[in-house]
Amino acid sequence: WGSGLYFDAAAAGSGKLLEDRGGFPCGKRPQGKAALRSEALAWQWGTKRGMADEDFKALGNAKYKEGKYQEAVDAYTKAIENDPTEPTFFGNRAAALLMLKKYDDALSDCKAAVAIDAAFTKAYVRGAKCYTQRGMIFEARAFLSKLLERDPSSAEGVKEAAAIDQLEKDISAAREHLQNNDHDRASYFVDRIVPVCPDSSMVLSMRADLLIGRKKYDDAASVCWALLAKDRQNPDLLFLRGKALLYGGSTESGMKHMTEALRVDPDHTRSREMLKMVKAMERAKNSGNESFKEGRCEEAIAFYTEALSLDPVNTVYNSTVLCNRAASKMRLKKYKEALEDCEESARLNPHYVKALTRKAECLIQLECFDEGVHTLEAAQKLEPESGDINARLRDAKLELKKSKRKNYYKILGVDKDAGEYDIKKAYKRAALKHHPDKWANCSDEEKADSETAFKDIGEAYSVLSDSQKKAKYDAGMDIEE
Repeated sequence: WGSGLYFDAAAAGSGKLLEDRGGFPCGKRPQGKAALRSEALAWQWGTKRGMADEDFKALGNAKYKEGKYQEAVDAYTKAIENDPTEPTFFGNRAAALLMLKKYDDALSDCKAAVAIDAAFTKAYVRGAKCYTQRGMIFEARAFLSKLLERDPSSAEGVKEAAAIDQLEKDISAAREHLQNNDHDRASYFVDRIVPVCPDSSMVLSMRADLLIGRKKYDDAASVCWALLAKDRQNPDLLFLRGKALLYGGSTESGMKHMTEALRVDPDHTRSREMLKMVKAMERAKNSGNESFKEGRCEEAIAFYTEALSLDPVNTVYNSTVLCNRAASKMRLKKYKEALEDCEESARLNPHYVKALTRKAECLIQLECFDEGVHTLEAAQKLEPESGDINARLRDAKLELKKSKRKNYYKILGVDKDAGEYDIKKAYKRAALKHHPDKWANCSDEEKADSETAFKDIGEAYSVLSDSQKKAKYDAGMDIEE
């Protein structure tokens, strides 16, 4: 070992060089006082001489300061084995166990400490924390009360009691705001509670409820899943995960969770009410779908409207129903009303491609070709490989190109699917209305407008009455080619 000079374990914090006394070689000196003392004690632990209980306590303290809590527990355990009548050994081990979140073990040590020394303040405070970190307010207050009964003026006891009282108030306020769907205020209190109760299922459930209110459904479902892994028969957790899944778009899975919550607790009010509402929504939507398939569009619209009235908060579900109602209105050629439904559907669920494609169809029918193209381009970004969207976009661009020339159908006042008879009838009516002889006694400006209109009517009829020219016109081709 070289020179034979060593750091003494007990004096290691001061860095004194001494003769060989069972320490460690000076050439191995670690950095920092805490680390130095920890290394010295650990090395000395392995010698034949062994260590006294106070040395194990010192080693445990050093490991605790370094954040090596399991090693601290091991050291304190050795100290307890040497002297099981010293309350501070149990108190210190409880502190390390608390950091490891081994709450039951920590609580046992706190109880052991106060059984040895009924005036051991830190043991009472740490015992109370074993409860508060799990959200067990009543138990924390009961444990701490034993200290305050003995010493009502205990500064640490009074401080911890005040913290418990504040925690209880914060939990009550958070619950109230969550029930009122005031998520901004609820968030303030939940953020205060979580650091104090990091392992409370009740508090984490409140966080999941808040995430649902914030429309972070996947995050809420994940929080509930982690909690259910520890407590699979908790109806509140089953309800919350079901609600997160339901609002995230997984209706069937959400309903299964609600049903399971009611199996565990048949009197679980929130699950029963939510399940009843979802079933009513499903009935109305499915009835609307059946009516639409059978061509009873007005009836379908009424069913969809009923479904939308049941749960305004379920945005993903309502987005689908709005899109379905838009389809019914489109079949009735109520494109303006259908467009409003599509826009609201896309607002509620910006990633709902069907809402965008139907919105584009409405815009094109309303001859808003530029907007129709832009809407389909947005849909294409969401599903770039969709052949249907790509085809729709090509058609929309063609309609946009065609819109920049004379609209012969509009000139004659007929629909694009008008037949030969309707086109001829519309031509005669329009030609008679704008014949120059009818405008002979009008102003020069009116005569000029009438002549222009009369020429356009003749031009439109010459194209639409000729099947070949009409086909080229409809295809966006040059008629003269």
